[in-house]
Amino acid sequence: MQAALNVSAVETLLPDIAGDYAQLLVFGHAGSGFWRSLDEPLTGSHPLDRRSIKMAEGFFRRIGCADYLVLYPLTDHQIDLRALGKQLGWHSDSPLGIGINAIHGTWFAYRLVVLANTAYGTNREAQADNFSEAPCGSCLDRPCVKACPVGAPGVTFDLQACMEERVRKGTACAQQCLARNACPVGTEYQYGQDQMRYHYEQSLQLITSKKLA
Repeated sequence: MQAALNVSAVETLLPDIAGDYAQLLVFGHAGSGFWRSLDEPLTGSHPLDRRSIKMAEGFFRRIGCADYLVLYPLTDHQIDLRALGKQLGWHSDSPLGIGINAIHGTWFAYRLVVLANTAYGTNREAQADNFSEAPCGSCLDRPCVKACPVGAPGVTFDLQACMEERVRKGTACAQQCLARNACPVGTEYQYGQDQMRYHYEQSLQLITSKKLA
């Protein structure tokens, strides 16, 4: 998943330094292809984010662009990924509190957002093709809601109930989301066990650290 937007056309708030750059480049992964392409073990702090940044550095070297700034991840810059993704047509809202893609379901993620003095065509027609009816709007059975043991999914996702369940001893939700697994959209792109375990262990560490703070 990749897109280029002219900075002047970005609809979400960007840091002031964005005015020094021509474009905002957005990269994401969908499914498990990116994960399977990793050729080294993930070790250390935030290894997948650091690997993504390393890939970005290689990309910009290949295209001969030295004038760029990584906004996400692992920086102090704030950017609303959900708003950005909606503008790109990459996702719509879901009862799970995360975006859902019409093709890949919830099995995608934003890997990099970079300001750069590049001159890619923004290809508005291709971006427009991303937009389709929000999958959740036509879902009658709502299996995600039924699968959650604490009833967190809904019009407003109950994040507190979700976090409390994830840290409960003996829970089935520590290294997976039963509600997310139950969604019928994009099941062929569902993460494998190793990839799912990595992402959920990272988020569980964050939840635990906040509770201990």
